[in-house]
Amino acid sequence: MTHMRNHTGRNVRGIFLKMIFAAGIFLSAGLAGCGSSKPAQQQPAAGPQRYKLTGRIVSVEPAKQQVVVDAADIPGFMMAMTMGYAVKDPNQLTPLSAEDQITADVVVNGTDVHLENIVVTKKADNAKPPAGNAVPPATSQPSK
Repeated sequence: MTHMRNHTGRNVRGIFLKMIFAAGIFLSAGLAGCGSSKPAQQQPAAGPQRYKLTGRIVSVEPAKQQVVVDAADIPGFMMAMTMGYAVKDPNQLTPLSAEDQITADVVVNGTDVHLENIVVTKKADNAKPPAGNAVPPATSQPSK
């Protein structure tokens, strides 16, 4: 009889430990499910976020009201990359041309991302001939 009592006690302890373990797993899974599945940057903020952009214009696309910029790292927003940015004010596109160096504000408001306050810091050097198509200057032949 003593042997049976010890065996029953072990079974109750084993079941109790398994229930505690299972409860811990369910509690952990439940808490993990309570978190938001949205990335932090898509959660609504108090207002639009602004970041400083520095880069080189690759192309200006007035029909799309956008400018493609090869930008340096934008601290707190994204790594260096080339991408198109919307420009809400089409008048800001007028003075821009490919190869201009610029600074601007990247304005992020939810999923809306656009540029404001675009400033040309260095105009493109349009005087140099296109690479590969340069014609050497004519040289005069010495008279014999």
